[in-house]
Amino acid sequence: MNDLDILTLKHQGYCCSQIMVILTLDLMDRKNEDLVAFSRGLCMGSGMDTGPCGILTAGMGILALFAKTDTDRLALMQESYLGFFKELAPAGVGCKEITGEYFPAPHPETCGRFLSSSFSRLMAVLSENGFDPTDPPS
Repeated sequence: MNDLDILTLKHQGYCCSQIMVILTLDLMDRKNEDLVAFSRGLCMGSGMDTGPCGILTAGMGILALFAKTDTDRLALMQESYLGFFKELAPAGVGCKEITGEYFPAPHPETCGRFLSSSFSRLMAVLSENGFDPTDPPS
């Protein structure tokens, strides 16, 4: 994954949550149009002024995808990812807090940077917890 991949997906009309899901599916060499369509509902604060950033919620879902029923490990991974995200977004994790005056649209610079760094951190969290992002558990 690189910034060009993110930009390409954005220009194809995908939102932040969908980009996170597509990048993950690409690593796994899988396609799942239903999951990609579903993840659009997480974008732009899930359609709420006070909703959380879709990059955050998509990341949490991706962690759950790998953890399956291991709720203890999921909680640890989510805590790690959330801690990182809070450092990345010191004004708050809400979409509107992150995009500011651009809401309800993505902030052109901030959102791309958040996507890139958050996806990298998400993959690191998976690896640190014994998961191979290219080979999810069955």
